[in-house]
Amino acid sequence: MRVAVVPAAGLGKRFGGKKQFFTVMGKKLLEYPLLVMEKSELVDGVILVLPAQDLETGRELQSRFRKVVKVVEGGKERQHSVYRGLLAAKELSPQEVFIHDGVRPLITPALLNDLVVALSDYQVEGVIPAVKPKETVKEAGAPLEPGDFMVNRTLNRDKLLLAQTPQLFRFDVLLECHRKALEEEFIATDDSALIERYGYQTVAIPGDYRNIKVTTPEDLKIIELFLKEFYLV
Repeated sequence: MRVAVVPAAGLGKRFGGKKQFFTVMGKKLLEYPLLVMEKSELVDGVILVLPAQDLETGRELQSRFRKVVKVVEGGKERQHSVYRGLLAAKELSPQEVFIHDGVRPLITPALLNDLVVALSDYQVEGVIPAVKPKETVKEAGAPLEPGDFMVNRTLNRDKLLLAQTPQLFRFDVLLECHRKALEEEFIATDDSALIERYGYQTVAIPGDYRNIKVTTPEDLKIIELFLKEFYLV
C-alpha cells in the first residue's frame, strides 16, 4: 500500500493568509494536488494535515475526495506536521509514502510514476524530484544592512540541486527517522534531509521547473498561467 501525507498546516503570516486555501482558477491551491492523487492508481490514500482551526474545511474536502482518508491537526513546524501525518498513516500499514507540500499545486501523474519506478529500480530508501539552479549561486557571508550580505564564494551549480516534492520513501524508514529527529530536537527543511542524516540513501530524479512552491503573492500569477496552459482546468 502507498499513501500520501500532504502537510498544509502553514498559517501564511508573511504571505498575508493561508496559501493553501487561496483560490486560483476557481479552486483552492490545495485542491490541485488532491485532484491528481485522486485519479492516480499509485496513491491508495491521502492523509491531509491542516491547521487546528481548519479541520472542518478538511472534512469538507474529505467529502469530495474519496482518497482523503484522514484529516489531522498540524504541528508547530512542517516537520511536526509530517510526523503527525505519518502516525495517522501508520494505521493503514503502508509500505511507501509520498510527502507533498500542499502549496505545490502543479504536480503531474507522470512525476508520481517516475518516483515509484525509481524507488523500485534503485532499491534506496527515498527518491526526490529536483532541478538544477538556473542562476549563479553565491554563499552568503556576514550580514550588512537588512537583506545585504558579504559574499563568501560562488558555488558550483553543476553539483547543486533544488529539491521539490512529492518525495517518496519507504514508510517504516521515514517514520523511524522522524522519531529520531524528534528525540534529538533536530529540524530539517524537507524529509529527505532526515533520511540523509540517519545514514539512508536518497536518489534525485528530474523534477519540473513548473512545480513551484507558492511562497510569495507573485507566485499565484505564475500558477494561474501554468494552469491555463498545461493542467487540469
